[in-house]
Amino acid sequence: MSDDITEKVKGLAKEVAGSATGSEELRREGEEQQKKAQKTEEAERLEREAADKRVEAARHEGAQQAHQGS
Repeated sequence: MSDDITEKVKGLAKEVAGSATGSEELRREGEEQQKKAQKTEEAERLEREAADKRVEAARHEGAQQAHQGS
C-alpha cells in the first residue's frame, strides 16, 4: 500500500508543478497518476474483503456440515 501512497504523492507533485508552470500535460499526467493509485488501492481493498468473505463462507460451510452429520 505504501507504493500507492508514493504514487499519489508523485502524482500530486506533478499536478502542482504542472499548474505552477502552466504545463497542462504535466498537470493531467499527475491527475492520472493519482487516479491510478486510487484505483489500485481500491482493488486491493476489495481483494482483501473478498478473501475475508471466502473465509467466512468456509466457516459457515463447516458449521453446516457439522449440523448435517449430527
